[in-house]
Amino acid sequence: MASDTHSSQRWEKGALLVGFVSLAAAILVAHGSPPEAYELSIYAGTPPAFWLGTAAALLVAVFVGLRATGTPRRLALVLGGVGMLAVASLPVLRSYYFFGAGDSLTHLGWAKDIASGELPVVQLLYPGTHSIAIMLADATGMKLPRAMLVMVMAFTATFLLFLPLTTWAITRDRRATALAALSGLLFMPVNNISVFDMPHPTTQAIMFLPLVLYLAARYLTRADRDEQPVGTPTGAVLAVASTAVVLVHPQQAANVLVVFAAIVGLQLVARFVGGEATNHRTFALQAVFLAGVFAVWTPRHERASGASSALLSMLSSGLQLGTDTTQAAGSVASVGGSIQILFLKLFSVSVVFCALAGLLVLGGFLGRVEESNLTAFSRYFGLALIPLFGLFTAYFIVSYEKLHFRQLGFIMVLVTILGAVALARGLDLLSTRTSLSSGSARTLVGVAFVVMLAASVPTLYQSPYMYQSSSHVSEAQMTGYENAIEYRGSSPFLGVRGTGERWTDAILGYEESRSRTLGAGSLYASETHPATGENFTGRYVARHYDDRYLAFTDRERQQEVRVFNELRFDRSGFRSLDGAPGLNRVQANGGFQMYQINETS
Repeated sequence: MASDTHSSQRWEKGALLVGFVSLAAAILVAHGSPPEAYELSIYAGTPPAFWLGTAAALLVAVFVGLRATGTPRRLALVLGGVGMLAVASLPVLRSYYFFGAGDSLTHLGWAKDIASGELPVVQLLYPGTHSIAIMLADATGMKLPRAMLVMVMAFTATFLLFLPLTTWAITRDRRATALAALSGLLFMPVNNISVFDMPHPTTQAIMFLPLVLYLAARYLTRADRDEQPVGTPTGAVLAVASTAVVLVHPQQAANVLVVFAAIVGLQLVARFVGGEATNHRTFALQAVFLAGVFAVWTPRHERASGASSALLSMLSSGLQLGTDTTQAAGSVASVGGSIQILFLKLFSVSVVFCALAGLLVLGGFLGRVEESNLTAFSRYFGLALIPLFGLFTAYFIVSYEKLHFRQLGFIMVLVTILGAVALARGLDLLSTRTSLSSGSARTLVGVAFVVMLAASVPTLYQSPYMYQSSSHVSEAQMTGYENAIEYRGSSPFLGVRGTGERWTDAILGYEESRSRTLGAGSLYASETHPATGENFTGRYVARHYDDRYLAFTDRERQQEVRVFNELRFDRSGFRSLDGAPGLNRVQANGGFQMYQINETS
């Protein structure tokens, strides 16, 4: 027996050594391979050696984390967390100039405005992430675009660290905590529809949620050793964290308030009918504090009240059930894809965890869960999920700016915790009620996690795998737009699909960008002369779009040709721009091209 134990410990130490060395080598390889140009896929652009080293580290993390105990288990979980943090932080490791070609560019513009004093911080609805990036830039001397990416990395690390710590605070179960740590590696809240691994405040608020839940769990379970005359240390930190989540993104703060209200509601019920919630510290003060901060901060911003009014108006005007989902299905089918396959790619792992979480919540409400703390928290979260799913349904019905997928991202944080705990209970059942030994059951669960990781890692970033192009922003693209803005004269920009407004936000700052008339529509969105399909030729563009500059990046060109399979804009159309009378290429740097359009007969 002692010999078996010694042999097992030697195997664990050897595996961990291989895992950490593999990961260190992978990180060095990634750091030594900065992109030379725009990368359509971050997966294809990153050296295979990185993926091999990270895969080895994650395999070690899963199997040692499930089979070992004590220090080897903790080291394995650290290995897994650092490994997935490296994957989620590839734009930082590989020295991308910036990452996020849509909303993130506008957020970069807002950060520039705050840094320059053009925009008072209190006038932005969600200044939290921007302020952190500015402080990082000031403290380290790094450029603001890179500071934004490092800020994202910090929030991602917060998610990976506090998800298992929250589970520990709730269950005091080492196996459930280990499974929660491994479940966090799946990044189920990130769906690349409305929640992205890039500078995007609603995503950062979701990544911040496990810290709020951890503090709430410690507060409720009276984890502080010393009671203060007024409040507790954990209560004070929780109040700060609650304020922070409002400043990071009020929509997700509203969801946190729903969770807090569910806790208070169940505590009130427990006072009359009894239950595990009576053993917890009353949560009313924390809920009222968050509600007060939210009420003071949010209504004073037009953007927040406008979104609420739009939702109510669209609900009252009639059902538009899943309009954007229907449109997405049509778009995917038109480029040769399947919406069903895409759903499986993005949500198959989430569906499994939703089922596990549902079983745990059901067991909690039926009194089938033995531990009192776990029973209470399964009921807290289960009750909160009812209105949260209700909001998801409302957003889905009106199809308002894909907010239902933001809502789903928040929900999946709770589901990840509940699902991991349910999986721990299922692991116990496998070893006690079947012929499987404890070791075989852990191996089976380990294999399942490897499969889920293999399904999850390819969906962490946008790529052709999910019929999207990478959001990589190269320095050549930014330089191209900077020069174009400086030398364009009075003629506005014309885009291929977009107007270029996001780029001008990032370069000039949001306030100046929106105060100047720089964009003049796009070839795709024109109602009078859409230059798509057979109309996408240099001659057609020159004939119908006089006195403008046609500007586009290499991302747009590669996206249309290689991802969308030339559906709207084909390769020959792009080539025809160079030889058409009335079109003069005035700028090209490998990442950006601009043509001056002159009227022709």
